[in-house]
Amino acid sequence: MRRISVLTGTVIAGVIYLGSPMLAAWEVRQAIRTADKSTLERRVDWTSVRATLNRSLAPAQEVITEISEAAGAPKPGLWSRIIKATVPMLSGTAIDYYVTPEGVPQLYAWRETWRQKVRPAIGLAEPRMALAGTPLENTSLDKILSLLKRVDRAAFTGPTRLELEVRDRYAEHRSYRAVMELKGMTWMLTEVEVLSVAPPKPQPQPVAQSS
Repeated sequence: MRRISVLTGTVIAGVIYLGSPMLAAWEVRQAIRTADKSTLERRVDWTSVRATLNRSLAPAQEVITEISEAAGAPKPGLWSRIIKATVPMLSGTAIDYYVTPEGVPQLYAWRETWRQKVRPAIGLAEPRMALAGTPLENTSLDKILSLLKRVDRAAFTGPTRLELEVRDRYAEHRSYRAVMELKGMTWMLTEVEVLSVAPPKPQPQPVAQSS
């Protein structure tokens, strides 16, 4: 009986240990959405994140460029002024300025404006959710499952280090690599990189032979 209790306790401890970094990553995501500065300060090593994000500066810059061009589509003059005022091209200085507990929620808010107002204005539909067409569509469960479907890789590279690769919801050729590390008793986000793969080129269509 004692052996069973020890085994059960070990399994429970293992599940908690394996799930803790994933839960911490979800907590960071929610903190960005709600502008929870306290959680972001506690769960993110901002100095390290800024340093690693600078390594993927070109793909990160591409993200901003695409949003800028899409935002400018319905009203070029107006949106051009908005973008120039609020979404500068991502550079080392901009990363230092915006990749902070205060700046990242602001970037997220701009992205939501693009998603909710600009995309519909130019005729782009939202990607299909995991539970679309069911009574659970748009519920928390639907959002969690939809996010998990975009996780291409989740692997422990050490006892205190978890690497995640997640596909972009809107650009299939782009993904993000994030690292969660256990520091003391707290799992923290320590690295973020934008991984960009060139989208496949369209295949040439065969020319119909005239008879």
